[in-house]
Amino acid sequence: MTLPAVQPLALVADADAQACGPGTSPGPSPNPSPSANSSLGQHLLQLSFPTNVYAALLQWSEGRVEHLHCGLFDGVDEPVWQAQARANQRLRALMPPPCRVLKVGIGLGSILRELGAAGYDVLGITPCAFRSAAAQARHGAAIQVEVVQLEDLPTPAKPWDLMLLHESLKLSEPLALFEAADRLLVNEGARLLLMDEFALQRGSAEHTGLPLYLNFVELAGRFGWRLEHEQDVSGQAAHTLSAILRMLGQHRQRLIDELGLPAAVLDTLARALHHQRALYAQGVHGYRLLRLHRPSAPALRLGRIGAGQAAGMRELFARSFGHALSAEEWAWKYGEGRGCAVGLWQGPKLVAHYGGLSRPVLLMGEPALGCQVGDVMVAPEVNAGLARQGALYAVTATLLEAEIGWAMRHAVGFGFPNARAMRLAQRLGLYAPVDDIVAMAWTALTPVPSTEASAGLHLIDIADLVEATAVWAELAGLWVTMSSALRESALGVRDPAWLRHRYGRRPGVRYELLACRDAASGPLRGVAVLRQHAQSLELMDLVGHPSQFPALVKQVRHEVHRRGCLRLDAWVTRSHAHLLDDACDPAQYLPLDVTVPANAHSLGFEPARLLGRWFLMSGDTDFR
Repeated sequence: MTLPAVQPLALVADADAQACGPGTSPGPSPNPSPSANSSLGQHLLQLSFPTNVYAALLQWSEGRVEHLHCGLFDGVDEPVWQAQARANQRLRALMPPPCRVLKVGIGLGSILRELGAAGYDVLGITPCAFRSAAAQARHGAAIQVEVVQLEDLPTPAKPWDLMLLHESLKLSEPLALFEAADRLLVNEGARLLLMDEFALQRGSAEHTGLPLYLNFVELAGRFGWRLEHEQDVSGQAAHTLSAILRMLGQHRQRLIDELGLPAAVLDTLARALHHQRALYAQGVHGYRLLRLHRPSAPALRLGRIGAGQAAGMRELFARSFGHALSAEEWAWKYGEGRGCAVGLWQGPKLVAHYGGLSRPVLLMGEPALGCQVGDVMVAPEVNAGLARQGALYAVTATLLEAEIGWAMRHAVGFGFPNARAMRLAQRLGLYAPVDDIVAMAWTALTPVPSTEASAGLHLIDIADLVEATAVWAELAGLWVTMSSALRESALGVRDPAWLRHRYGRRPGVRYELLACRDAASGPLRGVAVLRQHAQSLELMDLVGHPSQFPALVKQVRHEVHRRGCLRLDAWVTRSHAHLLDDACDPAQYLPLDVTVPANAHSLGFEPARLLGRWFLMSGDTDFR
């Protein structure tokens, strides 16, 4: 049953993904202290909050606790156990004859026992040792249970025929679920049977916690699954929430006395249940019974890319871009959770890749996490161009759905595609343009004969920036000033930690951090990140108050002359280029074939809100 917790609102009580242990709970939920006189069995007391509350209510109201999942009610006054039995019957009616079954999530083990008695060879898995102990205490050797996360379950010598999920989608993200099914189920004739909650729509960040139904079904199709049976049982399932609320009111004092729950916690839980019920009434959440069939394993295999697949990614990179990506640079981009990527394999060979680098950003003053898209590659032999079934669409749509939007890790996405790639992504409904990049160029500027001006320029060692030093504090202050001045813009965080990672620790490329002061002992006006080329300096980044940018550019132009170079170049979003320009000595603008897109595929931050808002420079790319 999807019993809401205090925080977040939606929590799958029967999905073993909760924190486990006696009375423990996710987030700030309480740690109940059960009374020694509690009438609940010890294995039920060990369930996590609020699952232990649900179990207590069933025991006290109906004298039995066989299941913790949602019931399918034929009438509002029907006993919960009877509605739960109907849900199990509905699920069983869609099962094939006895076969090898992998059940993801075990509840209290009752379904495992029933399937075993009916002749199925069934294994239940749960990441929660307490949940496993509770099930084993009830059913003993009649059930087989392993304490393991689905993604970590070893590939069996004999694959399973069916994967069964009953309110356990919370145990794995959909992408990981289908990847595991590829590895664990038979190649031909595999089945996936599930009864669970979904988000049917998302209109704000509040609508989180459940997989989006349309995305789930589309993702299944990319993995070769066909939807054989679909049944909307939302109305019947939603009555479970009303039953819990009714029992919660009846046994409120007993929960306080026997489970040691504060009254305020029960009030908060009741509000969460009312909210969940309202989401059902509004059509935001729904409950589905689904059976999917995969006739045969697809020729192209979809999945996430991690360190174990880095070598294949680097091989495809060299084929696609004509130069190598070192192992060190891959780790700088994607290692230690800094990036994410989805790939497509043809046999053992990676043939498509879509990557994203996580970057803290400010969206009109609000902190968020952005996903900077890069390393988009499709091998010619699988490039289907505009086809929505093609390799490019598969990897792009999958990563956008898994990583960007409401309820996802990243609030927004951005990148730097050329015009051709942008047009293709637009026609596939993946991106919407919100800005473009222009190139600015300035000639070298002879410095004025002033020792003070030259003394005000000095280099800072980016790689060895250390916290709690005067330089670190100065740079942090510059970033605070810049972010406050650009609070109506969208921009990547440029604090000292980011400067050190982006420019001080990128393998194979040397950048310089030029500090600009009015005099050697004067306050720091700003910093410019530079990259030396044969005849020019590239202005990668600026940190400081935007009103200082033209003066900073002028000081850097003096540095260009001092080094014997001809010009200073910069990339910047067209909407913010004026911040760098000086009306009395304007830059030369050069056309570029680079667009700034926003995610238009998955539901989330509207592209229109980002139109003309991004402040991006060369340093916001991963390839310059």
